[in-house]
Amino acid sequence: MRCRGDRMTRNETIPYPNPLYSWYVVFVLLLAYILAFVDREIIALLVPDIKASLQISDTQMSLLLGGAFAVFYTFFGVAIAWFADRGNRRWLIFWGVVFWSLMTAACGFATSYAALFLARVGVGAGESALNPSAMSILKDYFPPDKIGRAIGLYTAGVSSGSGIAFIFGGAIYPKLKEIGPVELPLLGWHEPWQLMFIYVGLPGLLIALLILTIKEPIRREFLVSGIKPIASPVNQTLAYLLKRWRAFLVLFFALSGLAIMAYGIGFWIPEFLRRTYDLSPQELGYWIQWRGVITIAFGLIGVLIGGWMCDYFQKRYEDGYVRVCLGSFVFLAIGYCAFVLMPTPALAIAMLVPATLGAAAPTAAGAAAVVAIAPPSMRSQCIAMYY
Repeated sequence: MRCRGDRMTRNETIPYPNPLYSWYVVFVLLLAYILAFVDREIIALLVPDIKASLQISDTQMSLLLGGAFAVFYTFFGVAIAWFADRGNRRWLIFWGVVFWSLMTAACGFATSYAALFLARVGVGAGESALNPSAMSILKDYFPPDKIGRAIGLYTAGVSSGSGIAFIFGGAIYPKLKEIGPVELPLLGWHEPWQLMFIYVGLPGLLIALLILTIKEPIRREFLVSGIKPIASPVNQTLAYLLKRWRAFLVLFFALSGLAIMAYGIGFWIPEFLRRTYDLSPQELGYWIQWRGVITIAFGLIGVLIGGWMCDYFQKRYEDGYVRVCLGSFVFLAIGYCAFVLMPTPALAIAMLVPATLGAAAPTAAGAAAVVAIAPPSMRSQCIAMYY
């Protein structure tokens, strides 16, 4: 016990990196997360044209929106996280950004359902490298009393990326549809929906270069113990989670519920507005841009408040993170339930304000809780399993 106390004392006395540089790292990782959500969600704007071009049903489209991405995001994420627990996390993020950006652009070259499905699989596989590596890095850059705010700002990439996708898409895509198919030099003819994938995918290579400007931080717990960084086997990580199921089960199932509501509804919002209110492409683009503004503004407010509340309540309650999650879900449920009942598109979009606030705050709280309680030898794996 004394040895453990000595290590804790030594850990507390090891200085953290310069705060200004640490927040720069958060900013760079935030840009990568924004990019991930732009590339992940731009497809929601293209649903009717992809369906018409590839002659597919709503069910097949839903698999492109969710299943093709999520299943492989999950399985690749756990595998990559094992390497993140022992290897260079910066390089994992770099190659992940490069791969998912190229796969997003590859969606723009798909001419069949199978090809588009495989490209979406690639997007999910590439993006799975980001969160486990990024949050593990942030844990080594920030002390315990500031990690909630750091992760809160980082997770603002969820709402910011979604919002940018809808603002950019809502402004640009109707104009691309007016122009019609375009012939690219050496690449042949492309439909407007294909061009959108190319336009949002290729700029990600610039973000990948920016990732190289951040440094791989020391792993504080391993520095204290003097042991070379190791990664626990996946079965040992699972055993650890099951043994402490009372702590992790609430967090894991809470995020599952959040994802079912936020993604299950979110991906179909453009089509819901178009079909329910019989909107023209220009009218739909207008309301989609407003959806993007709300997502960015109130998503940022939600994650910042959620991160601050995490740090505040955790000092006073052992279950501070859980309290933030439960309170946020009330706003989430009210917003999304009311959204589908509104008589006009303006009122429907307005109901996304509480929904966005409720979805954003627990994103920071749940992630911060997992980062705080997961052991260093399995931290990235726990994060990957959480997501």
